[in-house]
Amino acid sequence: MLMLLLLVVAAAVIVRGGSATYCDDNLFHAAGKLHLSSSSPGVQFTKELSASEYGPLNSFKKLHCCGENYLSLEWFKDNRSYPWPSDVSSFILNPESANQTIYTRSLTSSDHGVYTCQLANHTNIVNHSIQLVTIDVTSYWGEPLPTYKIPNKHYAQPEDSVRLYCEGFVGKVGLPDAINTIKWTKIGGNQTIESNEKYKIVEVSRENDQVLGAFLFINKIQETDYGQYMCSISNTDDQIVQQFTNITKPVFNNEQLDDKKVHRDLKFIILVMLALILIVWKRRWLCLTFERLKTKLDNDKYTLSEKTVHNIIVFYDEDNKDNAQYLVKKMEHRDNFITKKYYIDFSEDFIKRHTDLVKGFDLAIYLLSSNDTITSSLMTKSSQKSFIQDSVPPKKYIIDCDNMPVTPTKSWCDRVLADLSTEHTKRNQNTTNKLFRVV
Repeated sequence: MLMLLLLVVAAAVIVRGGSATYCDDNLFHAAGKLHLSSSSPGVQFTKELSASEYGPLNSFKKLHCCGENYLSLEWFKDNRSYPWPSDVSSFILNPESANQTIYTRSLTSSDHGVYTCQLANHTNIVNHSIQLVTIDVTSYWGEPLPTYKIPNKHYAQPEDSVRLYCEGFVGKVGLPDAINTIKWTKIGGNQTIESNEKYKIVEVSRENDQVLGAFLFINKIQETDYGQYMCSISNTDDQIVQQFTNITKPVFNNEQLDDKKVHRDLKFIILVMLALILIVWKRRWLCLTFERLKTKLDNDKYTLSEKTVHNIIVFYDEDNKDNAQYLVKKMEHRDNFITKKYYIDFSEDFIKRHTDLVKGFDLAIYLLSSNDTITSSLMTKSSQKSFIQDSVPPKKYIIDCDNMPVTPTKSWCDRVLADLSTEHTKRNQNTTNKLFRVV
């Protein structure tokens, strides 16, 4: 019983340690910070993943899908989601690897097929598929089988660092002197690349040395480093498989250049349009500001007394009835006018008592067009001369007096009169007179 427990624990350690080591070692440069595989910080793979896997029947086998920044990781076999019944696949998840590894302790013929891992987060999804082939032999004597497909080209600018990887299944034979090798060669150099200050070779193996791999790291690419590289994998029987890749400078074709030019021109057009909008808006703002300032200056010319409430009485005859109503209506819309109007019938009774009517008012405005003796008598009784001198505080304003001396008060009265004599169409268009805008 104790021996069985120890075997279970040992098997668990092997599974946990192997998977964790595989997805933790030899990650892309500064994994988690800067990846050679992607310029975006989203969900992505963290190392080269095999496209094909091979394994003898009844052997231990693992499949890996190493990634980061994912919220979910799902496995599929031939588009069928995990978990699988035994007649579909004997593979199970290894939770210790955050689901990045599935494994089986005894490979069966039903395990043959395409396995796909899908990594996802809130914004994007990435997939990777692995073709698993089962081999019905205990010892494999065939030629090496590539498991990782090397890209045809690797693009790099001068002074960049380059990472190349090559991997293949070589199997396992029961001979003490069995030797499997993997090496990198630069075409034209005719010499196997060895680790030095310029190059670094890192050999890896897995599945009990049935799978061999080798990284080639080239530090700070120079002109002499561009060209074709070859990876050679050989087994004990001197069977060799070779894979090739080219390190070259990135070349932008005409279409890419045209796209870049279109994007650049589009950005320029947008900036110009924004500048024009800003200029137009600024110009309009300046114009409105100028108009407001000009209006304020114009209104200041008609100001009687700011922050003061004026009690006003308006006298008018039949000819100026509309003018009186217009004047009172305009004044009633202001906070500093309290108005009252009287119709003058030029009777003797009114002439006698009108001086009493103006008592208690700050201003008396007469809108009179008659020139007969009664009107003249009314003007005389109003003593208008005492109210049109600049040195005397204004109490009354006499409108439509032809013989009024030319004084600032006379000018103010003339502006009132000019406004009241404006065409009726102007009033119908609700044109506000400057006199009553700011008082």
